[in-house]
Amino acid sequence: MKTFLKIILGLAVLGGIAAAAVLFLTSGQREIARNFVLQSSAGQYDQARALLHPNLQSQFTVQRLREAFAGVEPYTDVSFASVESDGTGTRLTGSATTDSGCASKLSFEVLQGQIIAFDITPLCRR
Repeated sequence: MKTFLKIILGLAVLGGIAAAAVLFLTSGQREIARNFVLQSSAGQYDQARALLHPNLQSQFTVQRLREAFAGVEPYTDVSFASVESDGTGTRLTGSATTDSGCASKLSFEVLQGQIIAFDITPLCRR
């Protein structure tokens, strides 16, 4: 019985170490996505656009970001419930909320420190 408990404890410790490693290794990608949500909803379009991959930057000019996020209530809380990293990129899903309680679902793909795809649905309008 003692051996069984040691094995269970060992597996729990290894699982905790693995989870901590994933959180540590993906912290930069989570911060990039979080900053994009906060900056784009606060009207900081130049800063938000700088987080995009150059191919997305060509699609999302500052003017297009301004139009897409016009009238959006600023998000104040951003969290990611799911983070998947497979060595080629990181996929994040989560939610963002405003001070008034409006919530949006988030989905991001980050490759080498740049956002290659994103979805914020529905946008919280004022």
